[in-house]
Amino acid sequence: MLTQTIQIKNNDEPEIAVTKDLPHQSTCASHSILPIKKKNIVSPLPPTDVPKISSFTEIIDQLSHTFSEIIVQQCTTFLNDPISEEDQQYLRKYFGNDISTQTFTFTGFCDRLKITTTIGIFFRFYIPLTQFFHIGRRILVAFKLKKSFTQGAILGSDIIRIAYILWKSPMTIKGLILFKLLDFNEDNEISTDEIHLFYKENFLESTFSNDKRYDEVGEILLEGFSLNNDDSQEQVLNFDKFYQILEKNPRLFKCLDLISISNRNNEDDKTSWYERYWIYMKNNKSYTVILLLYILITMSLITYVIIQRAVFMENNTVWQIFARIGGILINFNFALAITLMLKQTMTIIRRTYYLRLYIPVDSHIDAHRVVGTVLFISSMMHTGGHTIHFATHTQDWSFLKSIFTTAAQLGWVADSATITGDILFIILIVMFICSLQCIRQRPGFYKLYNYTHSLFWILFLLLIVHSRDFWKWTLVPMTLYILEKIYLLKRYLPTYGRTRLISARIEDKNVLTLIIERPKNFNFHTGEYINICLPNIINNEWHPFTISSSPERSDVLRVTIMKKYNWTKKVYEHFKTKLTHSGDDDGHLTEVITNTTNVISSNEITFTKDDKDAFICVEGPFSTCTSYIFDCEHVVLIGAGIGITPYISALETLVHQLREQRCICSHCNAVNYMQPSSQIRQLKKVDFIWVSRGVENFSWFRKILDEFEVEQEPYLNSLNSSGNQQQSKYLDIHLYNTLLPRNEEATLANLPYNLVASMYEVVKDRDMHTQLRTPIHLGRPQWDSLFTKFKSKHLSTNVFFTGNANMSDVIKRCCDKYQFSFQHEPYF
Repeated sequence: MLTQTIQIKNNDEPEIAVTKDLPHQSTCASHSILPIKKKNIVSPLPPTDVPKISSFTEIIDQLSHTFSEIIVQQCTTFLNDPISEEDQQYLRKYFGNDISTQTFTFTGFCDRLKITTTIGIFFRFYIPLTQFFHIGRRILVAFKLKKSFTQGAILGSDIIRIAYILWKSPMTIKGLILFKLLDFNEDNEISTDEIHLFYKENFLESTFSNDKRYDEVGEILLEGFSLNNDDSQEQVLNFDKFYQILEKNPRLFKCLDLISISNRNNEDDKTSWYERYWIYMKNNKSYTVILLLYILITMSLITYVIIQRAVFMENNTVWQIFARIGGILINFNFALAITLMLKQTMTIIRRTYYLRLYIPVDSHIDAHRVVGTVLFISSMMHTGGHTIHFATHTQDWSFLKSIFTTAAQLGWVADSATITGDILFIILIVMFICSLQCIRQRPGFYKLYNYTHSLFWILFLLLIVHSRDFWKWTLVPMTLYILEKIYLLKRYLPTYGRTRLISARIEDKNVLTLIIERPKNFNFHTGEYINICLPNIINNEWHPFTISSSPERSDVLRVTIMKKYNWTKKVYEHFKTKLTHSGDDDGHLTEVITNTTNVISSNEITFTKDDKDAFICVEGPFSTCTSYIFDCEHVVLIGAGIGITPYISALETLVHQLREQRCICSHCNAVNYMQPSSQIRQLKKVDFIWVSRGVENFSWFRKILDEFEVEQEPYLNSLNSSGNQQQSKYLDIHLYNTLLPRNEEATLANLPYNLVASMYEVVKDRDMHTQLRTPIHLGRPQWDSLFTKFKSKHLSTNVFFTGNANMSDVIKRCCDKYQFSFQHEPYF
């Protein structure tokens, strides 16, 4: 039965609330009139003990003053219709069970709706959580459940109804809920003070680099809502004007999508492991061919030993044959392991298009690890076979004498095979254990790994003495390896590697940038890396770092270092300590402001030629897969944190190329670009994806990103004005901050941040933190969605990634799914 309740307000205007009488449910003002099917309205506590959602007559009344009768009727119908069985099933699945008969505390209410009890999750590492605004409380106030917050008891049936309204409500109601979240004093108007209160309770001073920046963002928020201090503008907003502002700005209007419940429909990849491997092999034919070739050679060697020892030679036991199999595999895998670490040879292969097309050179380090593991297993086979043979076939001497003396008379140099074998066995065990990821990546263990890996020289010499045929297998690879080492001694020559630091810049509490004077004859390609040594800080230690500057810069090399373990930590702390002594004779302190509007600052030390700390040696360059970015049609450059450095070099090269094509008219100063050069360029499109845990990290290379945005705008204008079809951006920048979850996962938890960031973007056409035109996205990228878009627009796509293994696996599976070429560059 439909009833009408007439209320007279202070302005003598009647207010009509349309409700439906339900069995066993009161329609008085103190009880909920929003119906839920009978089985969902049972409460374990008496109605007088727990408050319920009060009438939504105020909502309907406000809408009636603003919108047409049709919209009002639609909203009225939505607010009062019962929840369908299908939606109830979804909500039960969302909450995990039927919560309609339960009562929850305020914390339980926030947990059920996935509303963080504070909005401070974005800055939870910097300030106490208690200082932040409780959005959950504002939701309860908006739904007239303020008393429930005070008592700390919220009915499960009311939580279901709130979730349903957040999830299914039209944009008008979502806009009204947002309006209520900002209306602190509940007078149906938003004032300047209320906007200030909302901003200050959600964004404290530590959000930005200084107080001036903090105040600027606050003023822009007021300006966007037309509530600044201009006397010509009103100082309050009613719902009508508030909603009009949202509607006029699509970026702001999109914030209303966050007034919902989080998306829980993310299903795991159900592809079986063998299907994934089949897809991988199909998309990586060269890797598969090389792997099969390696297995085929291994099986051929095993077959050869068995035939030779069992058929053509007499008096060989099974264990002797087993040991000989291990021996020949040691010879083969040692030679292969050395070949895989010929860095100059790998550089030549990468720079030759047809060679790298058929040789999977990008995986040479992973292949070296695999071959090293097989080498260790082969040595265990060799040692185990001989040990068991000696234990079961002793003649005139004991077992211990057989394995620790020359009594067995084995070996081609003084019958020393058993003694050298014992030493080799110990060395291999030490090298293998210290090479494990879990060992060498521990703080302080890199030196141990480095020193024990250098034992391979002793290993090589002992194997020559130990085995008659070993030198034949390793003659060519070891000759090349020694020649490479001799070639790399040029690092001590002033024109190739011996140089000096120009400056050292502290980017933040973990990152240091070194600007190095480029040696005269030092040549490199985009994305390559070097080994550097700082003798005055830590002598005789060389560590690899990617060159983040472009080859076109003839004056300097730039490397960016993240403080992690012993060496990087010592270098960072050394320059940071030096930075505090501005009066030192060795250098002088300067304060560098990279952008006055964004106030991203960093400290920089500049060095004189006589400064001892300025002495540095560089070795290289050595190639990586990034070096052939420009041979692709469409590339996706993905970097996680500091892993973005290889692609900064590529962006700087792209900026240089655009500037080289630019020409300015001497009469009218119009900017144009040489079309033939841009049209024949093989690389047509770049998608640059940077994933980071903090917005402050984007300041490391913000200047380069800003330069490209500035350079790209006239480039596109030139192409579009030449009569061609509308040109899309040459470079698309995607920045992701993972400290907050995605909007689809967090919804209301991200609402205040999105509202302020969106308003700043609307007013300034810039991102709130980076001052780039590209906004920062929250949460991890949705790779499937991104790759689907790439697939629809491009015939060929190459994905380059630098980051951790877990993220690599996810991206690699997506690349296999969409048949994209995938290159994973290790951290340098």
